[in-house]
Amino acid sequence: MLEFDSVGKVFRGGGQTVCALDQISFRVAAGEFTTVRGPSGCGKSTLLLVAGGLLHPGAGTVRVAGIDPYALSAAQRAAFRAETIGFVFQQFHLLPYLTVLDNVLAPTVARKLPGARDKANRLLERFGLAERATHLPGELSTGEKQRTALARALLGDPRLLLADEPTGNLDEENGELVLQALADFAAGGGCVLMVTHDSQAATKASHTLRLRAGRLVEEP
Repeated sequence: MLEFDSVGKVFRGGGQTVCALDQISFRVAAGEFTTVRGPSGCGKSTLLLVAGGLLHPGAGTVRVAGIDPYALSAAQRAAFRAETIGFVFQQFHLLPYLTVLDNVLAPTVARKLPGARDKANRLLERFGLAERATHLPGELSTGEKQRTALARALLGDPRLLLADEPTGNLDEENGELVLQALADFAAGGGCVLMVTHDSQAATKASHTLRLRAGRLVEEP
């Protein structure tokens, strides 16, 4: 489902050169939940952005569901992301002026999803947010915000779910709920790649990749 083949990414600026990704190769199949771990600044977030078709690699090839998103035009790539990839971020990225329900429905702006409202309501029910459907994000707890963001990511039935520290701001109970939802998505045939510092995630994941200074390293 997700393939990196000798992927590299170098940032240059201010007279400095930083190699964020150095000849990275790996595969994540449908039905797998893979975590990416490593110290801050090792390239984890860069890897996730490249996987999501949001940051063009400087070298190598990325394939999602057999397609190289960087071989597509910008418009085609945006459409491909909307149809294939879901994103969950630590900072939630909820629109403050939209209700919880409308935030979950936000992907329908880029893509027609028949029955989206009914599915959104089912997702809110699943994540214990049904009574919060008409509330604004500013009225939610941190855990409720993350659950709203997760429901939004799942609305379009993505094939690949990318998560960047989704439990980083959560208490143990909400963290467990999010991790279980990601594990359930993978068990249903989806593909999950999650950047995390959360050691608890290892209990849910099927594989772990470790990054150090932009390179994959063996598990200790």
